Amino acid sequence: MERFCILNEQIGREEARIIGDELKHLKNVLRLRVGDQVEVFDGQGRGYIGRLSELGQTEALVAIEAPVTEIRESRLRVCLAQGIPKGERMDWIVQKATELGAVSVIPLELSRCVVKLEGEKKRRDKQARWGKIAIEAAKQCGRLKLPAVSLPMRLDAFLGGIRPGDLLLVPWEEGGKPLQAYFHEVDWHGTSDDRMIYIMIGPEGGMTDEEVDKARAVGGEVLTLGPRILRTDTAGLAMLSILQYAWGDMG
Repeated sequence: MERFCILNEQIGREEARIIGDELKHLKNVLRLRVGDQVEVFDGQGRGYIGRLSELGQTEALVAIEAPVTEIRESRLRVCLAQGIPKGERMDWIVQKATELGAVSVIPLELSRCVVKLEGEKKRRDKQARWGKIAIEAAKQCGRLKLPAVSLPMRLDAFLGGIRPGDLLLVPWEEGGKPLQAYFHEVDWHGTSDDRMIYIMIGPEGGMTDEEVDKARAVGGEVLTLGPRILRTDTAGLAMLSILQYAWGDMG
């Protein structure tokens, strides 16, 4: 069944409207017809199954048949704070983090990032691109909530947003506490629903000692993921997968 992400205000009690880029995709790529069954969702947790009842030039109408009641979001609230890598690796990271259930992605501007996003327009253009990738990934994997993709952020601003009670996990190639040992120390089942788990990952060149020390200063736990050094586009996703398996909805 094809899925379409639409705004909350496009969903009524009995009918939903598909417009804009989603309408173009429905008509020109998927070539759906009146009577085809589809799913629409608002990216905030609401989803509905219905059938195309009208197909016009500016909108398609969906007759709503039933709400989506299946729980598709992990009970873990995990944010991936990713040092921005070069090339298109960040696109891939946003896509896979969405599939793995991250509630947010923060592109981090760290000392060893090769990519330098100068100017507000360039930063907002990147955020918009990553946001679109998150939407497409959410449509593919069945999520009803979109992960928030923030503007690229400096380290101090990121660390300043961590609240008391949140967890900051910092996998580091220079070593740290073994992950399994750390798991035995933390009461994951006793956490509140609004507790955030942050995973902080360096870019290709890794994090500097100063950056790691700053993370430690706000309560960050520096961890090792084993004897092999993982690439920047592997480490965060591996960590996210481990968390979802151990305490989320993959195990």
